[in-house]
Amino acid sequence: MKRFNLLVIIALFIFGCQNSDRDQDTSTNSSTDYAMGQSMVYDAFKLVHQAAMSSKGISVVNLADTVSLFGCDTIIVDTLSNPMSITIQFNGNCTGNGKVRTGSIMATFSGKYDVLGCLVNISFNNYGYSNYLISGTISYSYNGLNGTSPSYAYNPNKVIISDSTKSIEWSGNQSISIDAGELTAGVTDDSYTISGTASGVTYAGNEFSATIGAYLTLLGSCNWVSAGKVTVSPENKNPRVLDFGAGCDNKAIVKIYSLDYEIVFP
Repeated sequence: MKRFNLLVIIALFIFGCQNSDRDQDTSTNSSTDYAMGQSMVYDAFKLVHQAAMSSKGISVVNLADTVSLFGCDTIIVDTLSNPMSITIQFNGNCTGNGKVRTGSIMATFSGKYDVLGCLVNISFNNYGYSNYLISGTISYSYNGLNGTSPSYAYNPNKVIISDSTKSIEWSGNQSISIDAGELTAGVTDDSYTISGTASGVTYAGNEFSATIGAYLTLLGSCNWVSAGKVTVSPENKNPRVLDFGAGCDNKAIVKIYSLDYEIVFP
């Protein structure tokens, strides 16, 4: 009888610990920080892509020739240096597509932007995106057409996104295709699909990795990912499934075990 009671106590202890671990594993900060980083690193792509396709000498086919993206910024083009470059200088607090930007973004080009193999390197100079300061580097290359869609290998490299007290680190090994709007000037009618992986360090200091499901959908007119799912794996915790739903908003659902949690990100 004593042995039986001891086995019952051990079983209850193990079961209780499992329940406790599961009950306490409710953190969504890794998913929130991943989602924020994904939106911000692709905002830089949108801006550089639009500037490159609208600047004489940078691309072979210029859809337009413009000196500004939002009217409160200045596009500075240098086609004489090697590599060629574009600087997007935001004048004061420049508001475009609902976000305030300050500082500048610089991109260098190993060749014509729309020629196979062109390597683009993006850097930031005191660049502010709303209430966040962004630094680090992003590189990407033109891989040609995926069917009829231009495709790029996109690699953010330890991009730092900081507020007044803390920061996150965000890296990725991803691909992006422009599936609609490529043949028109501007990005508001564009539609992108994103696949691949990401990793980084959250505000709280824990590491994470992330794997996109089939793909994410990003619209040129939206500041956030519009659809798709990502498996986010925080350090020392079970994976979460991050579901961006459908439509343009800064909300998503994080599934942890069988429970759903709504998150909101900048």
